[in-house]
Amino acid sequence: MKKYFPIQFNKIKFFKNNFKKFNFNLKNSKKRKRKGFLISKSTMSQKYQNLIDKINNFEKEERIIKTRKKTKKSSSFIVRFTKFEKYQNFINKIQSIKDLNSKTIKKLKSNNYYLSYLKNNSILDQIKNPFEKIKIYQSFKDSLNSNKIQKNSKHDQKIGIIFYADHNLTFVSIMINLNNKINIIGVTEIPIPSNVIGDSLVEDKNELANIVLDSLNLLELIDSPILVILSSSFFNIHTFLASDLKQISESDKKVQSKSPYLPANTFVEFLKISDSKNNESQVRSCYTKRDLIDSWTDTLQIIDQPVIGLVPAAPIIFDLITSIVFEKTTILIDIEANSTTLLLGRNPANLTSHKLPFGYSLYISNIPEGSSANYFERVLNSTKIILSDNNDLLPENIFVMGLGLDKLINDKSSLPEGFKSITSLNLSEYTYLPKKIKIHELFSESINSNICSLASILSSCV
Repeated sequence: MKKYFPIQFNKIKFFKNNFKKFNFNLKNSKKRKRKGFLISKSTMSQKYQNLIDKINNFEKEERIIKTRKKTKKSSSFIVRFTKFEKYQNFINKIQSIKDLNSKTIKKLKSNNYYLSYLKNNSILDQIKNPFEKIKIYQSFKDSLNSNKIQKNSKHDQKIGIIFYADHNLTFVSIMINLNNKINIIGVTEIPIPSNVIGDSLVEDKNELANIVLDSLNLLELIDSPILVILSSSFFNIHTFLASDLKQISESDKKVQSKSPYLPANTFVEFLKISDSKNNESQVRSCYTKRDLIDSWTDTLQIIDQPVIGLVPAAPIIFDLITSIVFEKTTILIDIEANSTTLLLGRNPANLTSHKLPFGYSLYISNIPEGSSANYFERVLNSTKIILSDNNDLLPENIFVMGLGLDKLINDKSSLPEGFKSITSLNLSEYTYLPKKIKIHELFSESINSNICSLASILSSCV
């Protein structure tokens, strides 16, 4: 990294050099006149001549001052400093330490005197402190220089996120730089009626496209690339050993057997992952309805903006967690209104999903402490049942994400022991300051947990 330092220059030297050039031009003015150069009449005026005389006098005075300084300072500061009595005593003491031969040092070490001598010797402290001060000064100077470097916003990219879950569209406007640092500059939420988006499919594509375009225009995201994130409840995940599949395709019988949908309406996305421990490749299969994907891709064609991708929420967060948390079993739950998606990984490659038939809406009451505790107690019991089927042990923490986390957790109720929010893992570097955001139109009381999830997904996709 380049360091930028303020440019320093000698004003007198600069003036003198330019004066010499100027004086040279003056002396040769007659010659130039003979050769055809035109000289202004002002150069021969009395005022001009007075100015030249003053400049000449200034140059003479400068020489006199310099000669006085030379005669007054017969020696440099370093030479004079070495003659000080305190300095000589300091050098003599240092020299006495150097003169200790190896035998003496061994004796001192054997008597445990050497260590106490080093601890109590103030001379060594005097030697050490200047170097410590130099280190402090250097780090301070580096921080000052780093502050002088201007931030280049030329390569910052504005990106829009569209997140759909629970008949709710969340739009987030983001600025991201080359280091994947995210700054959230706008957020808005829009409830979507069931005649526009049904239980899963987009029923009215034109109306949804109009809603999306209006929201993108509000956040000044027209022509910006967008990332579409869909509810985890729309997807099912299963992992196969690569050797167990005849072919990695939707037509494979084993792949079809794990689909919860009709074969003709099954869309599968495959991800091949190598397992370094077992030395065998695994294939992660992500199932969803084909007509669901088609309804969203048709809507995006109407919107006609660059699209980064159309992705499920939870699997990406799971992969981010397993990249920094190393446990035999990893569990992530995504809380929504009417369902809870549980992701279970026995290693980073082997991932399966389970859909629990309840969400936070059943546990919202006037007593937030009780509702939160009851929900997580039921989740814990369901998790234990799923783990017992495969003789898996309960991990130290069950990680939590989703819209429901903001509904169940507040100042009066916190996560029970054994559960941990993904916000505590710092999966991505982002800035979210609602009071300083120009557009921040929400009908939810809080979306802090959801913002963390969306920022983390984006950082993994770009």
